[in-house]
Amino acid sequence: SINIPLVELEANLNKIEDLSDSTKPVYCVCRRGIASAEATRILSEVIAGGNHPRIHSVRNITGGLNVWSSEVDKSFPMY
Repeated sequence: SINIPLVELEANLNKIEDLSDSTKPVYCVCRRGIASAEATRILSEVIAGGNHPRIHSVRNITGGLNVWSSEVDKSFPMY
């Protein structure tokens, strides 16, 4: 995994494309799911536009790390 702040997302599309390499989905996650929803929207538009064809797909971790830690993995540390 890598951390790319939302404000730097568009500047890192080539890096995301290289990591996805036409085979790996991109999962967006943040603390509450708000920034990751926006990142998912941006990446979905990029995929639809065809400018970065090696970005395989994108998914949002709905609710972010807060929901993950309460519903999926209760041992996950909160910050």
